[in-house]
Amino acid sequence: MGADCVYSIIGKKPFDLVIKNVKIVNVFTESIVEGDVAVTGGVIAYIGPIDFPYTANEEIDGAGRYAVPGFIDAHMHIESSMMAPARFAELILACGTTTVAADPHEIGNVCGAAGVRALAEASANMPLHVLMMAPSTIPSAPGLERSGWSLGEKEMEELLDIPGVAGMGELMDFNAVAGGDERILGVVEAARRRGVILDGHVPALTGARLQAFRATGVDADHTDMSLPRAKEKLAAGFSIQIQHSFLSEDLIAYVDQFPLQDRIMLITDDVPFVELVEHGHLNANVRRAIALGLRPLRAIRYATINAAARLRLYDRGAVSPGYRADILLMKDLEKIEPDMVFSDGRLVAENGRCLVRMEKYKFPEEFYHSVHVLPLAAEDFALKAELPAGAAEALIHVLGCNEITTRTKNETRWIPVRNGQLDTAGLVKVGVIYRHGYGPEKAPGKEVSLGLLAGFPAFRGALATTYAHDSHNLTVYGTDEEDMARAANRLLEIGGGLCAVQDGEVLAEVPLPVAGVLTEGEADELQEQFGAFFRAVERLGLRHANPMMFLTLMTLAVSPEIKCTDIGLVDTLEKKFVPLVVEAR
Repeated sequence: MGADCVYSIIGKKPFDLVIKNVKIVNVFTESIVEGDVAVTGGVIAYIGPIDFPYTANEEIDGAGRYAVPGFIDAHMHIESSMMAPARFAELILACGTTTVAADPHEIGNVCGAAGVRALAEASANMPLHVLMMAPSTIPSAPGLERSGWSLGEKEMEELLDIPGVAGMGELMDFNAVAGGDERILGVVEAARRRGVILDGHVPALTGARLQAFRATGVDADHTDMSLPRAKEKLAAGFSIQIQHSFLSEDLIAYVDQFPLQDRIMLITDDVPFVELVEHGHLNANVRRAIALGLRPLRAIRYATINAAARLRLYDRGAVSPGYRADILLMKDLEKIEPDMVFSDGRLVAENGRCLVRMEKYKFPEEFYHSVHVLPLAAEDFALKAELPAGAAEALIHVLGCNEITTRTKNETRWIPVRNGQLDTAGLVKVGVIYRHGYGPEKAPGKEVSLGLLAGFPAFRGALATTYAHDSHNLTVYGTDEEDMARAANRLLEIGGGLCAVQDGEVLAEVPLPVAGVLTEGEADELQEQFGAFFRAVERLGLRHANPMMFLTLMTLAVSPEIKCTDIGLVDTLEKKFVPLVVEAR
């Protein structure tokens, strides 16, 4: 292509495309130059005023808009959208994201290497460029939960052989790494031998343990970015990848003055479907950073050339000669709303709508039959605590929740004992059922692990989901055992998803038939389903700022402080099980 670009500049062949009259954002100098952008063979051949004779197959008037590199998301999960890659790509291309590094550990937890391979195949040959990262921690908390696969050194080698896989995804079992666990260190070494990118997940390590984690070669993190944590991570040689929830004025002020600017990126990590539709994708994060005081050109740099360098994609991330013609045209560098999106020099989205229809991928048949659980009954959700005769009250562990955060507090409280049973009035049961079956035939079972949530006294009914980070075991929340069984069984009927039940009636459901985590449906259909589901959640009395994230994170045993897995209640800081009942009197 380089030769063709030269030929176009010297007049031997026409440019494929010339975008006239634009303000070109230079991410190297953080400056703007007025002129034109000429493209040949999907590559930028020339930028600036064209003051020499030329021909072009197509010309577009940029009308004074800014020409910005296509956004590059250095860490994200396609499954967070709950959409199959084709439909997901159509949404985020319209937002200006043209390249992503996707960690498929959600579908990997359900379907193992076959899941990673299928998602890589489904994400190939699209105008959205997808780098697949090999999930590194399956299950996320070995010994504390069970998933559909178990990953070690040999399995990491297998994943890195899959076409389209370019690195190791986020290493989440940070305590095991810092504690010298042989299995997880073997996983890292397998990736290091290949010389690939190594991503981390380090929300709770500081001091010597953080440095031990960094010494493995893992050199990026996207978790806790409070200012002290961000400073320590940068000082230890990490690249920091800042997602929306961690952006703050003090962090922005600090990174804006940090001497090694290439170590800083804006990423999305998890963008649920509803947020994607309402607010956008990586462009929303760039917009937020600017609103908090970051200079627009620097914010754009964090979402383009810095991400490209991190991913070793030296052919993109800039509107400059020799780079891929992934270009956004936008009127305002603070609103960050692209009017036109080009991928490899091809117009793929305009005015917020994708112009390209992606071909649907056919997943393996077994992906549509992935919830291996026997039908459940109300009694399966009954608490069966062993209490001494005559006990009047019991001290129990609860997941302390509130309406704002998904972080749970490890709390204890005294509750009454009536007729030899725990009186759970004002608390919400959470039941987790291992969904992956037993033995080579995946023989279904229905063992229910139960915990209690505090903080939602108005909740009445039941909510069930097969989308529950990261093992995606069948998870049911409720105050009525009949409703809990009804919600769980409905998901068994439809192959997975989300369901809301009250007084025996299914109020709403969101089918996710692909591995219980993805839909192949259209965006408008999914939007309608989620609208009905959230109305049902409100009717049930679950008041939370982000109910979707809340429902899907109460089982995540790598997230502070206490979670309920398919095995039991887990103190996620100490990495140990705790009993539901501490004592009774």
